[in-house]
Amino acid sequence: MSASFSPTDLATADDPYPLLAELRTVAPVAKLASGFWAVTGYDAAMEALRHPACRSGPIAMRYLDSLPPGAARDEMGHRINFLDPPDHPRVRGIVSKAFTPRRIAGLRPWIERTAERLLEGLSQREGFDLLRCYAHQLPSLVISELLGVPAEHRDRLTAWSDAVAPLLSLEISDADRNAAIAAAEEFHAYLAALLDERGGRPGDDLLSALLVAEENGERLSRPELLSLVATLYSAGHRTTRDLFTNGMSVLLEKRERFERVADGRWACAAVVEEFLRYTTPTLFVARVPVEPLTLCGIEIGAWEPLLVFLAAANRDPAVYAEPDAFRPGRSGPPPLSFAYGAHYCLGASLARSEAEVMLETLARRYPHMRLAPQTLHWHQRGPFRGLDALVVEPLGAALSGE
Repeated sequence: MSASFSPTDLATADDPYPLLAELRTVAPVAKLASGFWAVTGYDAAMEALRHPACRSGPIAMRYLDSLPPGAARDEMGHRINFLDPPDHPRVRGIVSKAFTPRRIAGLRPWIERTAERLLEGLSQREGFDLLRCYAHQLPSLVISELLGVPAEHRDRLTAWSDAVAPLLSLEISDADRNAAIAAAEEFHAYLAALLDERGGRPGDDLLSALLVAEENGERLSRPELLSLVATLYSAGHRTTRDLFTNGMSVLLEKRERFERVADGRWACAAVVEEFLRYTTPTLFVARVPVEPLTLCGIEIGAWEPLLVFLAAANRDPAVYAEPDAFRPGRSGPPPLSFAYGAHYCLGASLARSEAEVMLETLARRYPHMRLAPQTLHWHQRGPFRGLDALVVEPLGAALSGE
């Protein structure tokens, strides 16, 4: 298994978890034929994610060396998750001054009202695509509201960010690469114009706050700012959309599961946490050790890249009892779905909050919802895994939001 497995196998698998489980049985850290090291155990993943020698900067250098000058090169070369010290703490420190818990908490009532409004518009339908009509709509509206992007432009930005995402793949076709480069140019041109507008007329939004935020007298450079906003927009809707839709496909797979949410036996926060663990939307992250190190007793040479499979770590039987069972409220450590350490996801609390609101509102308004007969189709863009659609039947009149 360790010699033949390739991360690209996950892209064609309807269910990647048996492949990851089989790889983990070889060892929690195993070398692949490609030269990459696959980290699949929870403890090994934690160790890799917090080890000071495991860096992200070499990944940025790969893009700087392989992409032509332009927006795609700037975005990938300055992505916050590809920065090492001293740039990473500097950029993260500046972002944290604008991306505050107070700003996120203040969005909760707006998120709740938006969820109600979206479902109200679906109340007369016998069935609808939960992803297209709800799970995609709400996160894209939220990140647009947070950043100050006009809501009518969000579908255009979503299309650009989806087109750029394949650049994060370990392998990419020439057609996808060219499409990503072209999309990045359009995406950054739009964002540059929006930033210029906010510079002249600041508002109460994250874009305006990022323009003036500083750390020790330093502000973000123009390439850093454009890359950051593109990353925030992309991650801000995709991760939450896939987190919620992937999880709902499991929750609705067995009727009694959704009933337990609707009648309050399962707390929504616990269910969302199990969504994160059981159907991890980001399958892996990469790290490169800049010096030799040992992970779980395995010697790894300098510059031998690691693929930390978050989805595999989240189902490690050494850490979670019956890891392939969907069990909200289970014991065990937090899932690694948002990574860990210095690169822990900035938007983790926002994604959790959005998913909880979406689930609470859906279960209250449509307590008898079920899956419509269908074949589920999955996609993988870079490390991100999600459904193309999830059609549901509400079954019965929607309950009032009051």
